[in-house]
Amino acid sequence: MRTPVLETERLILRPLKAADAREVYENWGSDPEVARFMSWSTHANAEVTREWLEKTEENIDTEGIYEWGFERKSDHRLIGSGGIYYREIRGMYDLGYNIMKECWHQGYTTEAAARILEFAVTELKQKHLYAYHAKENLYSGKVMEKVGFHYIGDREYDSMDGTKHFEAREYLFSK
Repeated sequence: MRTPVLETERLILRPLKAADAREVYENWGSDPEVARFMSWSTHANAEVTREWLEKTEENIDTEGIYEWGFERKSDHRLIGSGGIYYREIRGMYDLGYNIMKECWHQGYTTEAAARILEFAVTELKQKHLYAYHAKENLYSGKVMEKVGFHYIGDREYDSMDGTKHFEAREYLFSK
């Protein structure tokens, strides 16, 4: 299934494209505070962001990968991104998200995560999803709990470039 456009009260969740590179880079891709607990590291420049977005754009029709940019309806500004990614080893989707610092603690992440979860359950017929966050990133855990995930245990993860290691909390959603 092609990644669809989804809506919430305040957001349009839409597939990201390479043309979004400058905005993504400026709004969150270059922010070390946003990247602090993420599996990706801060983007060095907008070209790094463009390369990532080109890969994301190529995956728009790929089964098992659904990734969206979070566009605020009030001003059409991209404020974050997130999605679900099928993990064969788990036999279920993994939910992930990030949002620009200026938009922290305003409910946007919870709103987007809830809509993505609704898509997974209603359109993809998923009964279980999992998610995890660095133990220090308590607010991400609060988002997970607000949308219906429950804590199941601890784990660890590393950043994609191997420069960061995290102790983490893992959560499960069951329909």
